[in-house]
Amino acid sequence: MHNKAKSVTIFDVAERAGVSKSTVSLVLTQSDKVGNKSKQKILKAIDELGYVYNRDAAAMRSKRSNLVAIVINDLTNPTMAQLATSLQLLLNESGLQAMIVSSNNSLELQANAVKNLKEYNAAAFIICPVANTCPKWLDTLSAQHKVITVMSEVPFSAAPCVLPDYKKASHVASMHLLAQGVTNIAFIGSELTLNDSQALQSGFNTACAQHSINPLAPIHCAVNTALSAKNAFIEAYKHNPTLNAVVCSNDIIAQGVIAAINSLTHHCIKVVSCHHIPNSAVINNHLTTVAISTTDIAKRCLLILQELLQNTAPPVKTLVNVNLQIRDSSQ
Repeated sequence: MHNKAKSVTIFDVAERAGVSKSTVSLVLTQSDKVGNKSKQKILKAIDELGYVYNRDAAAMRSKRSNLVAIVINDLTNPTMAQLATSLQLLLNESGLQAMIVSSNNSLELQANAVKNLKEYNAAAFIICPVANTCPKWLDTLSAQHKVITVMSEVPFSAAPCVLPDYKKASHVASMHLLAQGVTNIAFIGSELTLNDSQALQSGFNTACAQHSINPLAPIHCAVNTALSAKNAFIEAYKHNPTLNAVVCSNDIIAQGVIAAINSLTHHCIKVVSCHHIPNSAVINNHLTTVAISTTDIAKRCLLILQELLQNTAPPVKTLVNVNLQIRDSSQ
């Protein structure tokens, strides 16, 4: 009699059930190749011996598991949380198992998470990369595993990425304001040198050029918070009191801008956001914003994953369409 479950092996189960080790393995992997009588004998032996199936070890021994690792940069961000949920649901519907971890916007935690997840022999990695992720690191991972980046692009990496059409998001939002005749317009956001922010600014500048408008200098927020945006906007407004329209990188920045405008005596400033964030503190019914569907992004990720698992070459970059929702803040 075995006293500890951890000492029980698959050979013990096979001996107790009077079957071969391979038959026990088939039952453990839920194969339909074992007759019901033998299956019941094996399950009974497992219960009697207290055997625990180590799926992690089994996955490492197999050529490929059904595990997909989802590494999210910030699960406190409602958009990222929605995306993780959408990915998990779609992967489960496709017979794949999702494991979600957060890197908390840390390059070190991102690298450690991926290193640890490799031990589970994941079939693929879906990564929302932390800012300044090294393309060489990502390409090295891609050479060993199936890898997709999502929501943010790592410049010069060969790994396929799926992201919203940020340039279109800012372009349509800016065109909406410019069509109303505004002339003193500025873009505001944080981390303006990053690739996604550059795409937003590119769409903004393209819209201004189409209307022959020279925009004001971009307003930089130290961090992506409403308070930082409020302070940055108030300081910029002191130098440009004729400013009458603002294109915000996202709803959080817009929240700070609106708070700043409400603290001024002059309130005739139109505001739009390029990226809707669910459950943000901004009253959604009042803010003109660009909606990004995390479900659509997750569906595109799954299609690309299926191509990768079939060893076919998916597109390097997939842009998901966006939708401008016009409300009071821009009227």
